[in-house]
Amino acid sequence: MKKITWLFCLPMIMMAGDLKDALIKAKKDHQPMMVYVKSESCQYCDKMKKNTLDDISILKNTSEFSLIITDKDNPEAKKYLPDTRYTPTVYFISPEFKVVNMVKGYLGKEDFNLWVNDSKSKLGMNSTTVTTTETTSHIEDDSDIWMYDMPSAMDYASQTGKQIMLYIYAPNDKWSKKMATNTLTNLHVKDALENFVWVKIQKESPEVYALGLQPKYAPTVYFMRANKSTLATAEGYFNPDDFILWINHAKSKI
Repeated sequence: MKKITWLFCLPMIMMAGDLKDALIKAKKDHQPMMVYVKSESCQYCDKMKKNTLDDISILKNTSEFSLIITDKDNPEAKKYLPDTRYTPTVYFISPEFKVVNMVKGYLGKEDFNLWVNDSKSKLGMNSTTVTTTETTSHIEDDSDIWMYDMPSAMDYASQTGKQIMLYIYAPNDKWSKKMATNTLTNLHVKDALENFVWVKIQKESPEVYALGLQPKYAPTVYFMRANKSTLATAEGYFNPDDFILWINHAKSKI
């Protein structure tokens, strides 16, 4: 699982404003925090708040958290929270000011509840919903570079002028695992994909069909523009050198 990171490196006395007050109150009450970071340019932030965070099952499962809402461009958020690239982003934070999970992009209530449960487990709290091994596989190999839904990725790509790399995988497939551990972690591959937003979705998930995709193999990688038009499709496992050839081919189509 992702290593717990420190949220603050500055003395508490240096904080100021509404964000500070909320954080200090949560610490004083020894209450874990769920910090929701939004932005005015994010078309999925309001949807995330309305459809997910305000859902009764989420409200029940997060009732022990102090909910703090802040804007990505808030100077205090930039100063006292980790660097936030995507919106919406949700940070789960311990009363000792440690980030135990970071959730990027729009997620529905079922997927978000998995992150809530994982966060509560790390914090030694009881969960109110059941978490299965298969559905939490994306949590266990979480990385800062990945997003898990196309709408948020398209929104972010359009804002930043980047392209999209959509990685379709099967959690128990040996070639998907080898692609993830051998190829996508390669430094040369990461450099080649610097201007791509990385998205990871399971092969048999409803999200794949909603995108109108029918991948035959796992893994399959779709290189796309921000408007979802395809640049290239790499089917199956590729070692780092061969995968870089696919990346360069996709770039030539931009």
